[in-house]
Amino acid sequence: MAQISNISKQLQLKCSGERFYELFKNKMDSITQMFPKKLLSYKIVEGNGFAHGSVVHWKYDFGDLFKDFEMVAVKGEVSDGGSNGISSVKWSVEFVKANEGVAPPHNYLQFALESTKGIEAYLCNNN
Repeated sequence: MAQISNISKQLQLKCSGERFYELFKNKMDSITQMFPKKLLSYKIVEGNGFAHGSVVHWKYDFGDLFKDFEMVAVKGEVSDGGSNGISSVKWSVEFVKANEGVAPPHNYLQFALESTKGIEAYLCNNN
């Protein structure tokens, strides 16, 4: 039976967690415009954008994902600071390897982290 593995990393945000989440929820076109060489397009398959349980199909330029993996799911969890005022985003990549010789998809997690920094800079400069 295939085993689901997970890699993740949490980053503090310099901008509001609410604004960061709203960009994904309401302005996904902006994200593909910010990273046109890697994120080519998106299509909402199920649900309402980034509402819980939604499925979004991204067209990307990272190579043939399903050559090495049976399943990959990238998840972002944003927290808006609460009482300490520090917002953060936790990116997780869940995956099932096609075989044991395959390395974890660190490049997907790295892209999520780099994208976070780009989105954060955009939000900080565009109040």
